[in-house]
Amino acid sequence: MSVDYGLAGRVAIVTGGSVGIGKETARQLARQGAKVVIAARTRDALEAAAEALRAETGGEIVAVPVDTTLRASVENLVSETVRRFGGVHILVNCAAAPGGLVRNEIEKADEDGLIADLNTKLVGYFRMCKACVPHMRQARWGRIVNVGGLTARSTEALSGMRNAALVHLTKTLSDQLGVDGITVNIVHPGVTRTEHIEAWFADMARAEGTSVDAIIKREAADPAAIRRMLEADEVANAIVFLASSLASGLTGESIAVDGGLSRAVFL
Repeated sequence: MSVDYGLAGRVAIVTGGSVGIGKETARQLARQGAKVVIAARTRDALEAAAEALRAETGGEIVAVPVDTTLRASVENLVSETVRRFGGVHILVNCAAAPGGLVRNEIEKADEDGLIADLNTKLVGYFRMCKACVPHMRQARWGRIVNVGGLTARSTEALSGMRNAALVHLTKTLSDQLGVDGITVNIVHPGVTRTEHIEAWFADMARAEGTSVDAIIKREAADPAAIRRMLEADEVANAIVFLASSLASGLTGESIAVDGGLSRAVFL
């Protein structure tokens, strides 16, 4: 029996939508009948992704380039979405440097890299929310799903402060917007098979003189409860559920989709 997510005819923006989790989320939203705008910085990759997704899903998917560090670019993205589809109901924020730019000790940490991380991911998500919320309020219905990261809950990288701050932004917006029928949640992916991770693991394997499978086993499979690396569609499944009518009672939540990689207990 198929499940109706209540997404038919809804208008979604997915930033970071040309690759990885963002692209897979766009694919699943389109399959559920949503009209999807994918956005990223690189026009050629974005257009290629939109063409491939349209051919695969038969859905309405358009590409609009965006630089989320620039307010004018964000406003153009949202205006173009409204011009084409008449509104915005769903925002999936996924545009950021994977893993962050500052992952080493404080003595070697780069201040400019940290500021770039915060501007792109934290303030970039803020800009997108600010531009989309008026349209969601007008519709009296909205879903914002922020893609964070497990470094919000660990001391692995200084860049993790962007994800910790996103949890605060998510919870604060959920309080502000709930009265208007808008939910706001954040998903923290574990180690997920994406283009970035595959390239990173291949580099590690070459540097260590070992196989990619050995790196995957050590870095992704062995530490996780499910003993394998996550696939992008598994993270997208959670995002699309949170973006659906079925998740109307969930807001302000911080959810790890990590295959049991994190072992902490959260009450």
